Amino acid sequence: MSAHAVPVEKYHGTGNDFLVVDADAHTVGDRAAFARAHCDRETGVTADAAVGDDVVPASATGRRGADGVLFLSIAERFDPTRVVMTLVQPDGSTASMCGNGARVVARWAHDRTGDREFMIDTQAGTRRASVTDDASAATIEMGVPTFDPARVPVARGDDRAGEPLIDEPVAGLSVTAVNTGVPHAVALVDGGRDDPEGIDTYDLDAVAPPVRHADVFPEGANVNLAAVVDDGTGGDGSGDVSDEGTAVIDQRTFERGVEGETQSCGTGAVAVVAAARRLGLIAGESAVTRPPGGDLSITVPDAGHATLTGPVAHEFSGTLPVDPR
Repeated sequence: MSAHAVPVEKYHGTGNDFLVVDADAHTVGDRAAFARAHCDRETGVTADAAVGDDVVPASATGRRGADGVLFLSIAERFDPTRVVMTLVQPDGSTASMCGNGARVVARWAHDRTGDREFMIDTQAGTRRASVTDDASAATIEMGVPTFDPARVPVARGDDRAGEPLIDEPVAGLSVTAVNTGVPHAVALVDGGRDDPEGIDTYDLDAVAPPVRHADVFPEGANVNLAAVVDDGTGGDGSGDVSDEGTAVIDQRTFERGVEGETQSCGTGAVAVVAAARRLGLIAGESAVTRPPGGDLSITVPDAGHATLTGPVAHEFSGTLPVDPR
């Protein structure tokens, strides 16, 4: 392997895909440039294009680029094993939390250590994680969602400075602002994915950026469209129900830092369920969200940490140039 190349793994959780670099073993000086180059959806990495003879495609989605690069460090002296997680996004920025990324971290750490339980140190705090016996799925503790405008954050006029932003018009959508490790704007819309006039009829690349950059969100926001398909009270006949008594919500997310729609977003899934609960649109504390990349199981209790569960898979191993110029 060239001294100017670094080993990488690629994983995805419900289509939310990430490159992983072992930060203990390998140094990438300009992480932002590395992420911008290799995550690009038009010119970034593919399994076939990764440098070296050790590329092993496995369950690959076939998509070029990635939704970010996870730089990870393992500390096995702790019980459970701790992993320090830094996510650099395709625009070179760093995200404080990523639910699907954290699930990938748990699977990667399991592949390295054989352990099934971990503590993951993120910029949003330390989160517990676990993988199933066969490591095909992972659960991550997501913290406590907050609607507190100071913590989202939301910038409001003096007369409403202390009020949460709940189901209010922002740049053409009626949104609820919630922080699930990163700020989210959730817009509940009519009609699920099976409705010909439902959630998939929206041009997310057109409607989301004005909300993402709205003055009310001083740090920007991820933007979610969500449609309640079943409210968890027995169904309304508008869609299939995974388990009777569990709400089902279709989800689409425009991610800050990716600057486009992703196949799945874990913090967004928790935000969607938290907002639907706050608005009284679903019964109970559990729901299945259905982003394009696959189903996620969410629990948002009245008190305590939310949880996120879903499948995770390894795509390929390879090496990439440290300096992509």
